[in-house]
Amino acid sequence: MEERKEEMTAQNNVEEMTTENNKEEMIKEEEIAGEITISPDIIATLAAITTMKVPGVTSMGGLPAAPLSTLVGRKDINKGVKVELKDKTVNLEISLVVNIDSSLIEVAKEVQKEVKKVIENKTGMTVNKIDISIRDVSYSEKEKEEEENTAY
Repeated sequence: MEERKEEMTAQNNVEEMTTENNKEEMIKEEEIAGEITISPDIIATLAAITTMKVPGVTSMGGLPAAPLSTLVGRKDINKGVKVELKDKTVNLEISLVVNIDSSLIEVAKEVQKEVKKVIENKTGMTVNKIDISIRDVSYSEKEKEEEENTAY
């Protein structure tokens, strides 16, 4: 009889543990109520970093040309990006400088595609539109030297 009691107690303990585990899983699966807010500055920084990774982009409009590694962490990296948020949708205006040897249209389209993908994946927001303004073109240092040497 005592053996039977011990068996039933052990079985009840296992059932209780299983029930508790199921409750924990259910809580994990449920979404927690509350609002998540992402600052427009964060979205602008994501857009700027993504833009600078696109081949052919040499700098953001409003920033001197510099490698991406020197720009990351600077407060003004998102200069050249304007963000408008409305009901979980994002509109962006991006100003940039493109290398003269690149196809301006292709670079602009690639920036739109990459920025849209990154913003939507990282924020869960919908990108409605991305306007691109190519503010200037840049030359490589070698081309600048050749141009200066032939000017004399």
